Amino acid sequence: MVRETEAVIAISKGAEEDKVMYASHLFKEGALEWWNTVLQAKGRNVAYAMSWEEFKPLMERKFCPGYQKEQMANKFLNHRMVGVDCRGYTSTFFEYARVIPTLASPEPVLISRYIWGLIGEIRNIVKAARPRTIDDVVELANTLTDELVRTRDEDRKKELAQKITLGFRVGNNNKFKKRGMRQTANPPFCRNCRKNHFGRCNMICNFCKAIGHREEECRRKTIICYNCGEPGHF
Repeated sequence: MVRETEAVIAISKGAEEDKVMYASHLFKEGALEWWNTVLQAKGRNVAYAMSWEEFKPLMERKFCPGYQKEQMANKFLNHRMVGVDCRGYTSTFFEYARVIPTLASPEPVLISRYIWGLIGEIRNIVKAARPRTIDDVVELANTLTDELVRTRDEDRKKELAQKITLGFRVGNNNKFKKRGMRQTANPPFCRNCRKNHFGRCNMICNFCKAIGHREEECRRKTIICYNCGEPGHF
């Protein structure tokens, strides 16, 4: 609340002696009740006659006590970028820096603390660039983060395309295997034994005992000896 009040007063460009009165008229609800208590305790003339240097510590003790500052300082010191939300990290970083200015000055300290909280993928690059101002650091961090997001998106697209291609190939191979299994599952028709089977026909001729044909197809059966008249030999 202290920082917001100071910001509004700075914009208004009011006179130095009017700052306390202007700031007090911005109070609402609990803050207004507190200020009315101050007016009763000090008196209106004394309260409004305070300088800004006197009024500011009084307001900080009420709205930003020591334990809250300590909590904010710990959060500031441990503030880190989450994922690729560089802009969110930057916004919160400067909020902490405004509340705890002693941890954010001079500017080289602010730069070092900002770089420390960046994600590893861009931290070393920003550090190696040795930016001179905090604005340069923020601009470089945002640029690198945007590039990182694009790179990750491209990698995900490539990975997805590879998975789709691999799945298509595996699917086709499975189809070919199943098709081959269907083809080999039905043996060809054998003209000798009149049955379906693989390989050479093992049917035995009842007449000549040879393998590969039936008795009625046996050629030896029609051979008759001219000397003895017996079939099966010359």
